[in-house]
Amino acid sequence: MTALATPPGPTGLPFLGNSLNYARDPLGTLSDLAREYGDIAHSRYAGADVFLVVQPAAIEHVLVKNRANYQKDRFLRSLRDVLGDGLLTSEGERWKADRKLMAPAFTPRRIHAYAGTMVACAREAEASWEDEVDVTEAMTRLTLEVAVRTLFGTTSSEDARRVGEAFRAVAEFFGHAVSVPLPVGWWSWIPTRRNTRYRRARRELEDVVARIVRERRADPSGDDLLSAMLAARDEEGRGLDDGQLRDQVLTLLLAGHETTSLLLTYVWDALARNPAVEARLHAELEQVLGGRDPELADLERLPYLRQVVQETLRLYPPAAIMGREAIGEDEIQGYRIPQGSIVLMSQWVTQRDPRFFPSPHAFDPERWAPGREAERPRFAYFPFGGGQRICIGEAFAMLEARLVIATLAQRRRFVATSAFPPRLGVSITLRPRDPVRMQLPRRG
Repeated sequence: MTALATPPGPTGLPFLGNSLNYARDPLGTLSDLAREYGDIAHSRYAGADVFLVVQPAAIEHVLVKNRANYQKDRFLRSLRDVLGDGLLTSEGERWKADRKLMAPAFTPRRIHAYAGTMVACAREAEASWEDEVDVTEAMTRLTLEVAVRTLFGTTSSEDARRVGEAFRAVAEFFGHAVSVPLPVGWWSWIPTRRNTRYRRARRELEDVVARIVRERRADPSGDDLLSAMLAARDEEGRGLDDGQLRDQVLTLLLAGHETTSLLLTYVWDALARNPAVEARLHAELEQVLGGRDPELADLERLPYLRQVVQETLRLYPPAAIMGREAIGEDEIQGYRIPQGSIVLMSQWVTQRDPRFFPSPHAFDPERWAPGREAERPRFAYFPFGGGQRICIGEAFAMLEARLVIATLAQRRRFVATSAFPPRLGVSITLRPRDPVRMQLPRRG
């Protein structure tokens, strides 16, 4: 490759580079890099070259056009400690084989069959609420219940409780990992309270999933996702073994419920802060549903509901930062990307770029009115990633979010009582740092 220049960026400290700034405020640091240095910026993070790319064409280059030259970054690889080789963390032929085996479990027909379960879980959750709740906690409980019922075919609230408690410890651990400019393996063995809780939580998750896999193998006749995964076979008649099932179930269970619960949290907060949007959404729900529970067929007649979800995903993407590690040397926008360096693509940064979204900090679902998406380049909006490795659960999450919102919004008003905007932190996902408390007066 012809000698190319290094993109502009901050000098930073010896060895640590810009890692202390990133550890204190990942979203602010990346936003500052984009504002000060443009569409591609170079920094150093604990001895590694890191390149932030903002332009949709550059993001498409990494995720689609030259995807063979990139693998998951070091942070995502560290998740193998809890998720094993699930779809989120695996690479190469293993990922291709497992993705193909799991595809039948995520066909539209099978996903649509869970619509009734999603609505039922929303109704049961709403009936248990007081007049004021921590919305993040309430949405986590709700989406965990949906995940347990659709994934495992069980209504065991005890399983949902154990998984929820374990995942909180996992999220706390990896939230701390973001703030430590050293590989996880260098310090995770130290017997601190956080590390001990994490190891205990990891064992708890493995125990729950292993038991349920054993039970389902003994009786694989259910219509849940796990039964579909057990029935899947490749061209040679081989299915997923117990280790593969464990990894995939943990990935779906943890990544799936967490991102949807956060999406719902941000939807309720955004509606509470934007009364005109809330009023228009309720007018649509009243016109189409008239107070009854939503059904699958109703969703195509609720376009504004989808627009509200899409705008929330733009402004508050649960997956706010993606990283890829260059397997070989590359060139992006005329700059050299060395082998082994990290390329960061941030939904938070690109989806708030005024070139693609005028008045980017305003919550405006009209951006997603029919025909408007064609105004923007591909990968100006990528909340579920893109390319071959786009999230397999995208359709499931969008279905669940719309059905839950349509169910709950007809029964409760969500009135913000906490600070705005919520303080956000980056762990595996984009999470509020503080409880998002809201009053929930009943409608009618």
